[in-house]
Amino acid sequence: MFRMIDTLEESLGVDGIGGTSLLIWLAMGVLGLVGGIIYIPQKRKQERITELENSWPDVLADLAEELRAGMGVESALDAIARSRSDRMGVMLRDAVNDMRDNGFGNAMKTFAEKSESPMISRIVSILNVALASSGSIATTLEKISDEFWEIYMLKKERLMKTQSNANFILWFGSIACPVILGAIVAIFGGDISAGSTTLSFDMSGLNSALFFYMVVMGTSSVWMESVILQKTKTAIWRTPIFVFYSLTALILSLQINL
Repeated sequence: MFRMIDTLEESLGVDGIGGTSLLIWLAMGVLGLVGGIIYIPQKRKQERITELENSWPDVLADLAEELRAGMGVESALDAIARSRSDRMGVMLRDAVNDMRDNGFGNAMKTFAEKSESPMISRIVSILNVALASSGSIATTLEKISDEFWEIYMLKKERLMKTQSNANFILWFGSIACPVILGAIVAIFGGDISAGSTTLSFDMSGLNSALFFYMVVMGTSSVWMESVILQKTKTAIWRTPIFVFYSLTALILSLQINL
């Protein structure tokens, strides 16, 4: 381990960024790998939930239309499930099969739990209440579908307006900024000749400060982007990844020698 650190210090080390700093950099790399292993399944889970939520308004609208046409709830859901080839269709077919054994309420409750979507779960609860109270479920479905679609469009519009700014904050703060600062220090730092006089600067303090500043920069970039896009649940796992990116960009840019 120490031999590897010494090797890295010889090849990548600069004034102020020695063995201890490189050990921190390696630790961030390992934590970033662990964070990536945890984050990727969570990201895929969220993508599945988003896919289901995006198709849910169409299902509600189709279900309301089928009910108004005189079909029963189970038959209507079965027809909708067979007409869809996406993930929602697969889950609805499972729900219809479950419905034959456990009834509409329990089957839809299981469907909501499998979706892992709080919004779908809330709507399923409303549907169960409407069905139990012998209310007009078709009218309820139409109103919910319209409101759900409006919420979805507002959410999509907000995401479109903030996505580019959030990505800029994340990638500029964690990659571009370390490269720019490291390159400036590498190119213009060190010994400067002024006529017959050579001015020598000790860069160890500056480089060390930059190193730890990049830890803060990488962390801040992730959390700012996460707050803007409301992705704070996964920010803790992505933090070491982007801190590692920031430190790597700084260390490599400090190697520039013109």
